[in-house]
Amino acid sequence: MNQAETSIQRDPLMYTRRRLLVATAAVLLPTVAYSQFRGRGAKSESLPSASVALGPADPFASTAVPSTASSSNAAASSLPTPLEHDLGVGANGASVVALQDRLREIGFDPGPSDGSFGPATERAWWAYEKFILHVAPDAASGAITPDAWMAMNNPKSILPRRAGSGTHLEVLLPEQVAVLYVDDQVRLITHVSTGTGEEWCDVVTVDNDDGTQTEQGVCGVAVTPGGVFHFERRVVGWRNSKLGRLYNPVYFNYGIAVHGSSNVPRRPASHGCVRIPMHIAEYFPSLVADGDLVYVFDGVKEPETYGAQLPVFDYSDPKFTTTTTTSQTTAPTTTTSQPPTTAPTTTHVHDEQPTTTTAAATTTTA
Repeated sequence: MNQAETSIQRDPLMYTRRRLLVATAAVLLPTVAYSQFRGRGAKSESLPSASVALGPADPFASTAVPSTASSSNAAASSLPTPLEHDLGVGANGASVVALQDRLREIGFDPGPSDGSFGPATERAWWAYEKFILHVAPDAASGAITPDAWMAMNNPKSILPRRAGSGTHLEVLLPEQVAVLYVDDQVRLITHVSTGTGEEWCDVVTVDNDDGTQTEQGVCGVAVTPGGVFHFERRVVGWRNSKLGRLYNPVYFNYGIAVHGSSNVPRRPASHGCVRIPMHIAEYFPSLVADGDLVYVFDGVKEPETYGAQLPVFDYSDPKFTTTTTTSQTTAPTTTTSQPPTTAPTTTHVHDEQPTTTTAAATTTTA
């Protein structure tokens, strides 16, 4: 007989007290764990304060990496039921807060949980429609139906197409969606707008390294090539270059970058870059490092078939004859890694507004 058994025989009350303590713990521990979980969820609902270098901090940083690689997060929270009517842009109230919270839990970024269904929430729902519900990009409605509302309580498993690639971005051109994975778990799912495939010519204002700006006539073909790439350089803030006006661009194929734009429509609209909503562009550069892989799926061939496929390089517009140079007060802050020395000196990116073109980056700058 061991010492514990001897003690129980000598003091039956001690045995009773131990049984009560165990039973009490069984009741309290789940309550404590649930309270801690709810605390984490509440903490992630508001965006942290802004950072001088990178803009507002990553809204997911206060919680564990959101993941739908298993069904474990399906019960993390549930949406109020039922939804009696479609929910869309302009809606306000508790139902919108619940929607924003749920989208964030799955991996989308609808902006802060402020109960206002605005452009950020609409673009997050576009991404959900296209990526989860398999709605064609031009058919994404931005409206949440009662059936779609209920389906969000049981999200599908989301696994990377290229597992084992560490932190990497998968750009899905047919869906117009990009998904960032960290160790095979979803980090961010975002709506994007990529190259139109059309030829274009524009008069653009280009930021020069010496602090001046030059007006140039540029032509190109707006293609986002499929293939396997890696992030290689970035610019903090706005960048004016030959093929567009880019916010916080992170380049992965010469002048082609993931960058913020105020114009991220449902259709492809860029000169070749991967446009993302502005509120996501504020912190996206902090989620990826130079060297992280980028897989661009074009729906035709696997990215590895193309390798690091070159973009369609821009060229001077032969009809443009006037070039003007002005001074600018400050040059953009850049972080670079050396591009291949055999590449042409110009590439294409795209403009921020559909009717104006003020710049992307070339391989000799940014």
